[in-house]
Amino acid sequence: MPHKTHQDGTLAEIVVSEYLVGLGFYVFSPVVHQPGPIDIIAINEAGEIFLIDAKKEGKRLNPGRTKLARIYRVKTDTQKKLNVIHAYVKEDRTIDFIPPLEP
Repeated sequence: MPHKTHQDGTLAEIVVSEYLVGLGFYVFSPVVHQPGPIDIIAINEAGEIFLIDAKKEGKRLNPGRTKLARIYRVKTDTQKKLNVIHAYVKEDRTIDFIPPLEP
């Protein structure tokens, strides 16, 4: 059975892909499933290409706080060069794109 983090990651990719298809994007995923800088390639009708890294939203309680806060993932140098967008999938399957996805 796959590890829980792999299951969460796969589900996040599926949720983001479904959302993007619903917006009219062409959606592709890498052929080889290995750790890499992107999970999803999305292309809109204008031909703009968006490289997306899908993540299940994680939260933690920061010191001195009473409310849980999102754990923001740091982009790798490669992700920075490629202008990768992080897509955080929440428990209710809504998605926050950082930076915002502007098709």
